[in-house]
Amino acid sequence: MIRPIKIFLYFILTALLIAFLDKALNDAGISLIPDIATINGEQEQDSSEVSLHISPEEKLPPQDSLQKESPDSLKNDSFPEIKTPLFVNDSVLTAPPGFQKKFRSFCNKAANAKMNQTVVRVLHLGDSQIEADRITGVLRNHFQGLYGGSGPGYVMPYDPLKINATVQLSNKGQWHLSYSYRKGNYPDTINFGFSGKAAWYSGGSAGFSVNPIPWKAHRLRQHPNVGLLASSLLDTVGVRAFYADSLEITTSLYPSDSLQIIKINSEGSDNIQFSFESDRSPVIHGVTLDAYSGIAVDNLAMRGRPWPGFRLANNDMLKQMARKLNVGLLIIQFGTNVLPTETTNYNFYQIHFLKELQLIQKLLPDVPALVIGVQSAAKVAAGEVEPMKHARLISEAQKSATLACDMGFFDLHKAMGGTNGAVEWAKQEPSLMLSDYMHFSGKGARIVGDRIWTSLDSLRVRIPSVE
Repeated sequence: MIRPIKIFLYFILTALLIAFLDKALNDAGISLIPDIATINGEQEQDSSEVSLHISPEEKLPPQDSLQKESPDSLKNDSFPEIKTPLFVNDSVLTAPPGFQKKFRSFCNKAANAKMNQTVVRVLHLGDSQIEADRITGVLRNHFQGLYGGSGPGYVMPYDPLKINATVQLSNKGQWHLSYSYRKGNYPDTINFGFSGKAAWYSGGSAGFSVNPIPWKAHRLRQHPNVGLLASSLLDTVGVRAFYADSLEITTSLYPSDSLQIIKINSEGSDNIQFSFESDRSPVIHGVTLDAYSGIAVDNLAMRGRPWPGFRLANNDMLKQMARKLNVGLLIIQFGTNVLPTETTNYNFYQIHFLKELQLIQKLLPDVPALVIGVQSAAKVAAGEVEPMKHARLISEAQKSATLACDMGFFDLHKAMGGTNGAVEWAKQEPSLMLSDYMHFSGKGARIVGDRIWTSLDSLRVRIPSVE
């Protein structure tokens, strides 16, 4: 008979071995997460064979004045005045005065979060470049290391593409996932929020459970403060929440278009479960897995998107989420899906990006937003690796739109070394790029996360205090 102590030791050794293999494979550019280029038979839209896709709701009207600008650039009077910025880290980070003031306010809130017993959220929105918690996880470690906090933050309760890398999810019943930027079959209107996703079920009853991944960092596995986010209800829904297989609460969600949050204290349990009973499913926007104070950093990855899609979300839902979840900072990182669209004029992209930023600025005027510019990238042509020279033009279009809104801009293209950056990064041992020369390897993503944090932390130290 194997003694309990031996079983425990076997478990520990197995977990350590998996963690070692996970890190080694990531450093080599191989991931235990399914290939982002093709998962469940779905073709990844971040490829050179796919053109830029725009939702019908996002198309610009023919009379839009900004479309009439010259092909080389937008006229100066088309955008708000760009104020003299502060340059940090050899101008890799550009921080206009408005961003400086809002960011200092965020830092003050974050510094007082533990004393005030509040959670301040950072939303990291991006395309497939940040899937599987890449880059976000590094930023989370830095933010929580400085200000406190734990847990992975926001997760979707249903993950059909198996790209979640922070917790283990399992589902009971027939679950579905709808997107603001794709056609869906939910029987009613969905008021989408920041993630552009919503989960729901069919069949009258369903449930899901959340468990930590044993070999992940201790801080990531600690999330006693659990919240279920739901809205757009058609019927009253009975909800039961469990932790450690013990019933914690029995409650209901009621018909309403407003965001409802069910909170439970999991007491550090490794097994959190929700079950639902109703003829019609509510819309589940997600689950928050946090500490009771400090910083939460959420990974909101949107595969195939060229920009966040704020125009496809519900304005009231965005404001409710920002208020009820105490959103303190937005980090916006897109552009990978624009790289396959090679041209000498990205005026169209600059217009769309500007409209996205202007909307979120209008809805959340006090929340600072940092835009991460598109990365340096390369492609294989005639057997040779060639840099994508037009990546710089995309980055400049993003920067112009960003500074016109008085937001912060991190020039990732420049931080990588410019036009030849991706080529040089791919030559490193282990490689810092994946085989498509557009996405970062695990090690590359960690370097990018560290560089973004270094710039933000330098800004925190250098900008004057806000009274």
